Amino acid sequence: MKHKIAIVGATGIVGRTALAIMNERNLLENEVMLYASKKSAGKTLKEGRAKYNVRELAKQIFDEHFDFALFCTKEEVSKEYVKRLAKQGTQVIDFSSLYRKKYPLIVPEINSNKIKGNMLCNPNCSTIGAVMALYEIHKKFGLKRVTYSTYQAVSGAGKAALDDLRKKRYKNLKSFQHPIWNNLIPYIGTLDEKGYSKEENKMIYETRKILADKKIKISATCVRVPIEVCHGESINFQTEKRVGLARVREVLKETRGVVYEDDFPNFPMPIATKGQDKVYVGRLRRDFSQENSFNIFVVSDNLRKGAAQNGVQILQELIKQKEAQ
Repeated sequence: MKHKIAIVGATGIVGRTALAIMNERNLLENEVMLYASKKSAGKTLKEGRAKYNVRELAKQIFDEHFDFALFCTKEEVSKEYVKRLAKQGTQVIDFSSLYRKKYPLIVPEINSNKIKGNMLCNPNCSTIGAVMALYEIHKKFGLKRVTYSTYQAVSGAGKAALDDLRKKRYKNLKSFQHPIWNNLIPYIGTLDEKGYSKEENKMIYETRKILADKKIKISATCVRVPIEVCHGESINFQTEKRVGLARVREVLKETRGVVYEDDFPNFPMPIATKGQDKVYVGRLRRDFSQENSFNIFVVSDNLRKGAAQNGVQILQELIKQKEAQ
């Protein structure tokens, strides 16, 4: 059975990665249509043996009938198109943060039982890597407290940010308010009245929602670092139940979608994680300052599992459901 699938924002970094992953997973056998902004429309994208003409995203999209649509777009674009397409019967996977509080927020390894309906949301890139590492620990021992410190690659901010990094820009910046080359930027997004950035608030809210536990105490500091791809995260967590280091290690090794890599000097690092589908976890050790507390370091490809791959996994589950009807 062939399905009609739209990728909106197809010429962006995440959209192009989604197309590549769909090719890897033999999903381009379906009828796939690509959409982008007016300035990108008319381009031809090649993936595998196929070539795709990129159409302009405009009101005419509502004249088409799609089974599924991936919106690799910013909030303002999703706001204009996502709900209307969903009302027309398309099952939409939205990558923006616009609807994450209202509709299912999905990481298939964790909450695939919530993949239903026409509105589904892909979580934040840094949240996905973190919850992948923590979900089995939470299920078995309960999480009392989590502290995140992130080291986030510039590709999470789009092509302009990559250009600033690659061209080593100190002036005429296209993306950030400060140079990213040879620098660290200690916030991601705007700050609220309490001093927390938008990215930090996303991680706090989304972790609780995906793990289905509003009681977890969470703090986050999100930092942009001068590497191209792969987010790193230092995570300190405290469990509700008493548990030993060996048991935590065992659970991490058994966690689906996670690779435990903890033999000195071979720890998870972006240079080896780029292009990988799984989340890498290492540097497990006790935090002796608090009871039942541990530290881990987590790395994942923010364009794959942190974005496009997770969305394609949701798409695959939707296709499976449709074909089983």
